[in-house]
Amino acid sequence: MNGINKINKDWDFTIGLEIHVQLDTNSKMFSSCEYSYDKSENSLTCPTSLGLPGALPTINERAIDFAIKFGLAVKGSINSSFSFARKHYFYPDLPKGYQISQYEKPIVTGGSIPIWWDNKKYNIDLTRAHLEEDAGKLTHNLSKDKSEVDFNRSGVPLIEIVTEPVMSHPEQARAFIQRIKQVVNYILISNAEMEQGKLRCDANISIKKKNSKKLGTKTEIKNINSFRNVQKAIESEIKRQHKLLMTGKSVKQATLTWNNEKNIAEVMRIKENADDYRYFPDPDLPPVEVDQKRIQSIKKSLPLLPFDLENRWIKNYNLTSIEAMTLSNTAEIASYFEKMISVNTNPKDANKWITGELFRLFNEENKLFDSKKISPKDLSEIISLVNTEKITASSGKDILRKLFHSKSSLKKQFSKMENILMIPKKSTLKRLYSQFLKKIETKFLDLGMGKKNYLVIL
Repeated sequence: MNGINKINKDWDFTIGLEIHVQLDTNSKMFSSCEYSYDKSENSLTCPTSLGLPGALPTINERAIDFAIKFGLAVKGSINSSFSFARKHYFYPDLPKGYQISQYEKPIVTGGSIPIWWDNKKYNIDLTRAHLEEDAGKLTHNLSKDKSEVDFNRSGVPLIEIVTEPVMSHPEQARAFIQRIKQVVNYILISNAEMEQGKLRCDANISIKKKNSKKLGTKTEIKNINSFRNVQKAIESEIKRQHKLLMTGKSVKQATLTWNNEKNIAEVMRIKENADDYRYFPDPDLPPVEVDQKRIQSIKKSLPLLPFDLENRWIKNYNLTSIEAMTLSNTAEIASYFEKMISVNTNPKDANKWITGELFRLFNEENKLFDSKKISPKDLSEIISLVNTEKITASSGKDILRKLFHSKSSLKKQFSKMENILMIPKKSTLKRLYSQFLKKIETKFLDLGMGKKNYLVIL
């Protein structure tokens, strides 16, 4: 039993997440300024994103559509009338001295997202999802005792997804943020690459004695930037809080940061009171009204979501939750599986060959799944040949490997490997074996009668 599970025997954990997803629009949230990742520092700026005097914001319509799309995907309530507010705080990467966000009237309220954890399904309730602009990026060079700021990211559209404090284990938190990436990938609003800073997470954690009705003091870990670190950071903070409480000390409301080198969450500042961001409506941005026809049009564009597919596969094809999660991992893999089913391939066989043989080939080359590499029809045909005993399973894998490493069709591969298709069926082998035994029996009878040609058996 690891340290966290040992603590969990006597203590309950309460975890809530705030997840920031960068939206894949061509321009920034409140200006026409372009944004793309990995450009030279401060090369994608404009008067609005730099907060220069007199620069006025204009709302990115596509970002609004993307936020609505997310809200519909998670079955949240879409507020057709909403507004933007100024959130004041002072930091070097925030040139205006405030961030344009949403406060009293977010674009999405409520909703939930199902996850699988410990072979059980959990619905994680959402408080809200709102639009805001990103800040710039600070880089700290400790060896030179200086910090540098890049304003390229300043003003990029974000959707902030806030959960209810309903998660009870660090592994659940990790599963949830992985699900968020999956959902925004499916609905094509963000690639959510964490290593590019397009998906970041703040975690709120408190612990309390089991059966206690009073929640513990909440602390917050800011800007966690990988799935693994989400789990590790929460585990670290649980251990810190547990150690304080077990030695008779109290947990103080604090903001922490994750130190990846030391594998520990470190306290940045102690909060005496809750943050006062002095929110007020942005005077430069009018309230937004969204027509119901537009919302319904966006709703019609939604694809089948990963949890919908998982439910169907588990119910109709008797797949396990792990098998269903593996196949729904990306929209491309899910579509590939569905296409194989559409040509009457047995779902269990399709799952076995996709997640076993096909995944193995991609892993050997350290490449992501690519449905164009081998068509679903060709893989279905190989499975059919194996199942009808026209070829052996070993030969099927050999054909699949050759097909994977070539640009030829399945038909051409067969023409090069004609001898493989000459392997007889089991029924044919049984018949030949029976004939063979009869001939042997006849020859031995002949031998008993003194005939000398018994050496020629077949």
